Amino acid sequence: MKSRRNAVVFAFIAAATMLSAPFFVQEVFAKDEGREAAVKTAELARFKANVDADAKALGLLLADDLDYVHSNGDIDTKASFIESLTSGRRDYVSMTADIQKVRILGDVAITRGLAKVTVTSDGKSQDLAIGYTDTWVWKDKRWQMTAWHSARYQAPAK
Repeated sequence: MKSRRNAVVFAFIAAATMLSAPFFVQEVFAKDEGREAAVKTAELARFKANVDADAKALGLLLADDLDYVHSNGDIDTKASFIESLTSGRRDYVSMTADIQKVRILGDVAITRGLAKVTVTSDGKSQDLAIGYTDTWVWKDKRWQMTAWHSARYQAPAK
């Protein structure tokens, strides 16, 4: 009798789980869609903070362990990157991003995109077309950029 009751309880739990699974899956996807939008918002805010040389915003958007690999191969930390902008050594005159893909993997988000960048570095102005991969981590209740890697490409003629 006891084994029959266990079987009935097991069957009930299995049925409830199967019936609720679609709702669970929808909830997970909805959660990731919201997180994807939040990552895109953080990404665009970071591009704006670069142009504005906004040390306060960058302090919140960039992770303390940031590795920032520029399209010319230069590498910055969080401190050296912010300093290069606030000192004027590097001036992002404009940045326009085309975020092409966001992947959420737990508390890590990876973005891939293209950007048009006008930057003045050490007194030389350049218009660049770059492709980039950006890694974000969810930490301290916000998305923080922990790695950036970009490469130059030849923009198609218009």
